[in-house]
Amino acid sequence: MQFSRALVRAASLFAVAGLLQPAAAQTPPAGFTYEVVVPPNAGLDNATAMAFAPDGRLFVTERVTGNIRIVRDGVLEPQPWATVPTTSGPSWSEQGLLGIAIDPAFLQNGYVYVYHTDASGQESRISRLQEFGGIGTNRTTLSPNGALPSIQYHNGGPLLFGRDGTLWVATGDGLGSNNAQNLAEWRGKVLRFEVPNLTVPTNNPFPGSPVWSYGHRNQFGLALHPVTGELFQTENGGALMDEINRIVAGGNYGWPGAEGQETVPNPAWVDPLAWYQPSVAPTGCAFYSGSNYPASYQNRFFFTEWNQGRIRMVTLDAAGQTVTAQSVFDQQPGSGYAVTMGPDGNLWYLGNQNGGYGANEIGRYLHANEPTPSLNVTATSNRTVGGSMTMTVHGNPWGVSGVFLSLGILPTPIPTPWGNAWILPDASLPAFLLTGDGRGHLGWNVTNDPTLLDLEVHFQAIELNASGQLLLTNPKTFVLR
Repeated sequence: MQFSRALVRAASLFAVAGLLQPAAAQTPPAGFTYEVVVPPNAGLDNATAMAFAPDGRLFVTERVTGNIRIVRDGVLEPQPWATVPTTSGPSWSEQGLLGIAIDPAFLQNGYVYVYHTDASGQESRISRLQEFGGIGTNRTTLSPNGALPSIQYHNGGPLLFGRDGTLWVATGDGLGSNNAQNLAEWRGKVLRFEVPNLTVPTNNPFPGSPVWSYGHRNQFGLALHPVTGELFQTENGGALMDEINRIVAGGNYGWPGAEGQETVPNPAWVDPLAWYQPSVAPTGCAFYSGSNYPASYQNRFFFTEWNQGRIRMVTLDAAGQTVTAQSVFDQQPGSGYAVTMGPDGNLWYLGNQNGGYGANEIGRYLHANEPTPSLNVTATSNRTVGGSMTMTVHGNPWGVSGVFLSLGILPTPIPTPWGNAWILPDASLPAFLLTGDGRGHLGWNVTNDPTLLDLEVHFQAIELNASGQLLLTNPKTFVLR
């Protein structure tokens, strides 16, 4: 596998038995616990990417099988949601089913987008599936023939939606470094499309072209800043340095002319936010935007390292343009493939202790400060207006919860027998069940009304647990984007 030049470390073997139990080998900061959700023996096979749907389900891609698996209520379902015809190559190959994104309007249209090698092994494809009856069907190839030739390495694959509902696609240079500078090529680029049919947005930087940025080598992660809405990326270098980048429209990121810190600055190239030497092989990335962690973790950028098995945490300035600090958040015993912000307010991790390209374990990071019960409000696809939001309550298994909302929040709470009331119930949403892992999710469509943009809405929930107690959650303020 050629994430970077330094993939010579032998992966350690690590076994975890049982669902939802803490793993002893992790060393996250004080107050954090790593909880195994899908253990290595649960049947997850060479997973590469994951994305949450607004109903709380986690969609996970398996590189070799082409299966899209579902984690529902903390359990990996035995049958795949869909199987995408693909070719994966050997264990270190970067071919197969590589990326996934859930449509912002999934609750209405059921669309899921994937990036994969086709059955011939000669091309990478961007395809769309649609859910009917809980199963993915109607697979449609969207990328044109010949647009993304594929070989074993440097195929890319990350997919991510922006707040405007456009789809970003990160591609590798296909082991042809000159592809990255050729604007007629889709390889070595970040591409941007309108969905559902991959049309080119009229406000792309190069008229008539899906190219958003270029000069990329081998990309493995995309993430959206929760405040600015800007795109961030992880990239593996060649002989010198790996990078994290802030992606700007029309930006040239220098490959193959430069990687990492430039010896002689070139004003035509966009410099990375941070660079790493020796190689760490950065993979998946995400920003933290939940309610469960201490306030100091808000808007921190996290990424996984394949070489060292670490999760790194990066602090940016308020504008998201300068790295002000970074540290190792956790040291995992194996290799990391992805980290994702979950609708439950926790960071989710995809990893493997057995080497090769593909994970066999899913976990999440919990914090002792999370109240019981707790409320988180997110937009799993990054788009709220014209998309959806997800309300997640974590309380007692088999409780029932209801969420209420207001455009105002009380300056001081009103004490009640059920806890502090911060939000007056100006409107209520349907009640929903908390399942076996104590979490319940309510996905809610938001109309595509531009007047709602940047509207600040305040939420609180109440839980009726199985013992008959009523308990109020924390308040949550959410800005419609």
